[in-house]
Amino acid sequence: MKKYIHGLLLLIFLFTFGCTSIENIEKNTLVKRVALNSNLFASVDTVISESEIYDLTELQQENFLRFYQEKLKEGYLPHQVIRHFLESKLSNFTYYGKTYTASTAMSKNSGNCMSLAILTTAFARLVGVEMDYRKIHSIPMYEKHGNIVLSSDHVQSLLYDPSFEPEDNYVYIRRPSIVIDYFPQEDNIPSKIVSSDKFLAMYYVNKGAEFFIEHDLDMAFAYANKAYGIDNESVSAMNLLALLFKRKGDIDSAEQLYLAAIKSKSVNISVLDNYINLLTQQGRIKRARNVKRTIEDIYDPNPYHWLEKAQVASAENEYDDAERYYLKVIKLAPYVKQAYYELHHIYLLQNKKAQAIATLEKSLLWLHEPKQKRKYKKQLYQLSAAI
Repeated sequence: MKKYIHGLLLLIFLFTFGCTSIENIEKNTLVKRVALNSNLFASVDTVISESEIYDLTELQQENFLRFYQEKLKEGYLPHQVIRHFLESKLSNFTYYGKTYTASTAMSKNSGNCMSLAILTTAFARLVGVEMDYRKIHSIPMYEKHGNIVLSSDHVQSLLYDPSFEPEDNYVYIRRPSIVIDYFPQEDNIPSKIVSSDKFLAMYYVNKGAEFFIEHDLDMAFAYANKAYGIDNESVSAMNLLALLFKRKGDIDSAEQLYLAAIKSKSVNISVLDNYINLLTQQGRIKRARNVKRTIEDIYDPNPYHWLEKAQVASAENEYDDAERYYLKVIKLAPYVKQAYYELHHIYLLQNKKAQAIATLEKSLLWLHEPKQKRKYKKQLYQLSAAI
């Protein structure tokens, strides 16, 4: 389900990886783990283990291995067999939907893209195929639960060709691989490789977010704390923990987590927004303004995060901010067509017709679909005729 934000004022942003979290900006600072006041939450001993996440039932293993052996006899390579088996499983996977274990994702033939990556991992481990996970810059997807807005990014699985043998005197950018992705799009931008530990932490963040939305704060804390233990640089884990401590009234702990997130290798724009909300609610307006100014100086190479920021500013009628963020998108990635169209709308709301026309004219260079190009040209004609 794709939902863009309209008319929302005070938002809590919660990143999930039904897909994944915001990209990295390198710093030299080593982040010290924040000591957590776990006494505020009831002890939970039902947090799922790593092995349970990737385990398949005996019947599921048998079904896959039977298919696997048949395809090997037909001449397919191991990573190709996994791809073929998964192709029948892709139709019901979406950005949203639950984060499932491998066995549940296979039985339901559904889940988010993290569920698909987990299922892919289960098969790869079963037959010894090497793999990695890769973050993807893509248009963020939103889902609103009360005043909580879930923003999901995207992750792919890479299955490596086991027959590949590098030749001497050649430099390889990457090993040959097959990409497992239910939602490939031309606008998707491949980003960095994610380690298996960081991917595992993403799973626990997702599950914690699900419990948070269901108001089960103890379970949410248990999963977020597990994620933080695996990856103490996970900004999404720190964000979720900060929201949990804020709900419990421990503002000091929430602020310490936000500050740690700001110092980490990952600069998360939405976490900064949550921190600004916390400061504003406390009446610390000057500090909130200072933090807001730091957002302007962030170098986030993912244009879609700035697109999200622009859309939020537009929804709050902060047109100057929206314009700046849309221009950031266009500077970073001039091929993101949506930024031009939404920026031209911002200009129209301010009766800046000449700037609206100029923005649409620039977008034509990046339009390749005839239908979309006709739509933009028609809009240009109507605007030009009205001047």
